[in-house]
Amino acid sequence: MQGTTTQLSGSVFDAMAQAVAAELSRVARLVPASPAAELGRLAQPFPDRWGGVPRPLHRQLVPQPHHGSAAKVAFTGLPQLVAERLLGALEMSVAALDLPVPELVEALPQGPRGTSSAIFTVSRGNSEMAGELSKLDAIVPGATDMVAYVVATLATHSLIAPLLVATGADEAAIAASHGALHLALAVLAATIVLRSLWPQVTVEAIVGAALGVTARFLQEAPMPAAYAEARLARRRAEYLMPRHGRTSATVAEHVFTLAEGPLETAPDFSDNGLVAVLPHGIAIRSGQESGSVSVNLAVVERPPTQNLSIWDEVVEVSWHAPNGGASFAGHGDAAQITPPWPGDYRVRVAVRGRDADREDYEVTVWRAPAARPVVHKHSDLVGYVLRGEPVPPVAVVPDEIYHWVENSGLSQAATITFVTGKSSSEVLRDFGADESEPTPMSEFFDRDYQNADPWVCVLDVPGGAVAVEFDSWEGSKSPVLRALSSPDTTAASMFWNVKALCQFSLARNGDVLTQFELGLAETTSAEALELLADLDVKGRHRNAVGLLAATRFTGVSLSAKDLARIEAVGIGYPVLPLLPELYVEQRLDDGSRALPGHGPLGADTDRLAALPDADLRDLAWWAADFAAAHSELSEHPAVTASLAGRALTPEAEALARRSQLHEHTQHQWTWMTLHAATNPDPLGAAIGTLGKARNAVAGHAADLLDQARARVGR
Repeated sequence: MQGTTTQLSGSVFDAMAQAVAAELSRVARLVPASPAAELGRLAQPFPDRWGGVPRPLHRQLVPQPHHGSAAKVAFTGLPQLVAERLLGALEMSVAALDLPVPELVEALPQGPRGTSSAIFTVSRGNSEMAGELSKLDAIVPGATDMVAYVVATLATHSLIAPLLVATGADEAAIAASHGALHLALAVLAATIVLRSLWPQVTVEAIVGAALGVTARFLQEAPMPAAYAEARLARRRAEYLMPRHGRTSATVAEHVFTLAEGPLETAPDFSDNGLVAVLPHGIAIRSGQESGSVSVNLAVVERPPTQNLSIWDEVVEVSWHAPNGGASFAGHGDAAQITPPWPGDYRVRVAVRGRDADREDYEVTVWRAPAARPVVHKHSDLVGYVLRGEPVPPVAVVPDEIYHWVENSGLSQAATITFVTGKSSSEVLRDFGADESEPTPMSEFFDRDYQNADPWVCVLDVPGGAVAVEFDSWEGSKSPVLRALSSPDTTAASMFWNVKALCQFSLARNGDVLTQFELGLAETTSAEALELLADLDVKGRHRNAVGLLAATRFTGVSLSAKDLARIEAVGIGYPVLPLLPELYVEQRLDDGSRALPGHGPLGADTDRLAALPDADLRDLAWWAADFAAAHSELSEHPAVTASLAGRALTPEAEALARRSQLHEHTQHQWTWMTLHAATNPDPLGAAIGTLGKARNAVAGHAADLLDQARARVGR
């Protein structure tokens, strides 16, 4: 049967229709509702509560030569649990089906009647059915194409079409009925056709072929007449606010829309340079001609306060929704996260980067009576030109020298550390990295996502060296900054991540001068304030501001060409992290804790502040000994020596540092307990060691804390 399917006469289809009609309703009732609904929604995936939808299945089902038949490709695109559940529900009934259609047997070419050998591939997904489908494709080429042809023809047959009308009280029921009825048709057609072509065909092959044929058929089949109304009712019933989502919008001829329908006429942006109101939504003017842009969309009860400093243009307009559920151009009905009700809405559109290569948008929607447009801010070149206004002189800000970072591989997250007067080799040493272990950067990027072990790239530059971390933050940690700035030099770092957190740090001569979050936290460092005095720490280029301030402090800089050199060499160095900072427990003038009421002993932790320093030291090392005794390290020479000497031996320090790495965390809490006991501050040592020991001993924690309370006199 290789190639075009055999054309069948009307009498053959009449005979098959009679056989199918007799069993269709019974087989459909065997199909579980949940997977049936997933099949029934293939043409219109239902949004989740945030407006997101599964990736449209038809995008996954583009046949490839090595994937087998179209039905096989469609089958492998189905979720495995859905396929397996449907097989379990149908296999016994399919095995018992007896649907002889002599007219079909006579019309079909002779297929294999005995055992056959053939070379075939078995897909990794969907277990037995995938293997049986591969076998079917190999032994009877074109068999599943014949099933698809029969299903498509029977679906319009006068006996069958009325039986395929889906019913149900709500969206889920209608989708399930739609999916179950069409799967039942495909199962019956596959049983008749495949057994006629190959009597030895298995139940798994029949059900697998039916699922693949159904999936392809339902992607294109119209939804039941009642589905649209039921779907809208469900969306309205499940719609919750506020909701936030990040998506993309398709740009064509410099325009993208948030609307209920296609753009029919060219919009006029001369009023505000950014937003034009349409009869069914809004059009937004992009700086780029085509492609897609990133959009943060929020639907809220009332408008939030807008941070104008991080945007170039901010415009607010009203629009009337005829039906509700507007979506971004390019996403159609599948991305309706705007309210699914008609009425008047207010929308605020903010944009940055229209004059550059990278645009970013924020769109906020809320219900409100119609009102006049409001321009909250206008400052980009595109807006001035569209409004027909004179373009003011472009102000060059000092931090522009680092704006290139926003379009680099460091844009989402990085730590950049500048060091004065040291070589890259010295910087590696201070980071805890080993220059003798150069590693391709690709190995770090490709490792398991759970492995967050730090690594660093270094580069010698005029005046010193720069360390670049693509996904770690060792350069923002105090122990590293102290090492980098010793002796008699300076170091500064800027860290940021995808969550918009950042930390700016300065160190000199082994002392950390300041560490704070630019724009959100204050600093008392006069030197840091002077470095930042003429810079916009709350603007959208906050990372560039921090980098410029770090360069001003150290006299060391990083250019785009420098980063390109690092990436071209492609070498990083694994870091053996330094031990964590040990903090002083703050006290009031009377010696009591500055932050009372919490700690490993609960409120009793405050009693520790009344103990002499010697007793606090004894308590800390007792807790460390308790933790070691209840671990597999109780007789480890480095542990026993550290306990005896009340200080980490060089071997113990190395092992404690290594315990912070992904593959060596088994005894991390024990090593961190020993480290905590070395805190120079006696009260900090006692509290910190008890806290770490409590985690180290797990099931013995209650005993540890009871004994600790007894030692402090309670």
